[in-house]
Amino acid sequence: MLPDGRGRETNRLPGHKKAPHENAVEAAQRLCRDMLAMADCRIEFDFQDSDHWEQEEESFSYPGLRTVYKKELILGRVTTKDKAVLQRVGAGRSMGGFAIRDAQNYVRTYTWLSARDWHARGVRLRFPTERGDISALVYPPVGYEEKEAKTFLEESKINMPAWGSGMYKTLAEFSEELVRGEASLVRQADGKLLRVVDIVVLKILSRTGRVLVEVEETFKESNQHRQRLPAIKRRSDEHQFLAARRLVTQFLQLSDLSVSIDPNDVRILDELQESMSYCGLPTLYRKRFMTARLLTSST
Repeated sequence: MLPDGRGRETNRLPGHKKAPHENAVEAAQRLCRDMLAMADCRIEFDFQDSDHWEQEEESFSYPGLRTVYKKELILGRVTTKDKAVLQRVGAGRSMGGFAIRDAQNYVRTYTWLSARDWHARGVRLRFPTERGDISALVYPPVGYEEKEAKTFLEESKINMPAWGSGMYKTLAEFSEELVRGEASLVRQADGKLLRVVDIVVLKILSRTGRVLVEVEETFKESNQHRQRLPAIKRRSDEHQFLAARRLVTQFLQLSDLSVSIDPNDVRILDELQESMSYCGLPTLYRKRFMTARLLTSST
C-alpha cells in the first residue's frame, strides 16, 4: 500500500535499493531492520553464496520507463528460538504473514511460502541461467580525443615536452583520462587553462586503529616514495561513494564485504597545485576525505 492509499499486488522476495556507500552486508542488515522489522530474528546470511545479475524491465514506480536493475540475491536463515519474535513475523507454529509500515508510510505485507507455493506464484529464488557474462551498461564517453586534446593544449600555451618521460604521463593517457571522465578542463577568468580532478581519499582503519597508507608507487619502471592515504579519481558520472567502493575492490583488491564506509564522515578540500602527472598543467584537486573501517582484519 502506497502512502496515498493506492495498492498493488506483488509476488517477489523482499528487496530494496543499496545505498552508494553500502556493501551487501550493510544493505542486507538495513533491509531486515527498516523494511522487515526483523533485526531481532538473528538472521544468518550466506554472503559467499550470493549471486548477481542485471535485469531490464518496466519500472514498478514509473510506468513506461525501462529500467536496468542490478540485482544481488543473498540467502538468509532465521535462527532465533524466541517464540514471541517468531509469532510476530508469522513464522510461529502456524506459518502466516505480517505487515510492516515503514518510515515513508509504505505498508508492505509479507507471507511465508512453501516451495510448491512460490513455484506456483512465479517467485524467482535464483537468478536466470541465461544471463550473459558481459554487462550491457557502459559509461558515456566525455572529454577530448587525443588530437583534439593536443590542439587545445597547444592553443592554451601548455608546454608538453616533458610529458611521457620519468613519472610524467603521455598525451594519450591524458586524453584517455578525459574520455573516462576522471578529469576535466576549464577556462579561468584570465583565460588560462585549468585541469580539475575530483579525488576520493579513503582513511581505512583496522580494528586495532592502524591506518592503511600508500608508501610507494611504481610507474614505467620508475619508483616514487609516497606517504599518503589510498585515493582514486572520481569519474564525472560516478557517485562519490561508488568511487570509494571501486577504490576498495579494484585498486586495493579487498573484498567489498570487508570494508564499511561511514556516510556521515565526508570532508571536502580544494587544493590548487602543479600536476604531478602532467608537467606545466595547473590542477585543482577537489579531495573528498572519507573514513572507513576494515571489518575482517585482526591487525
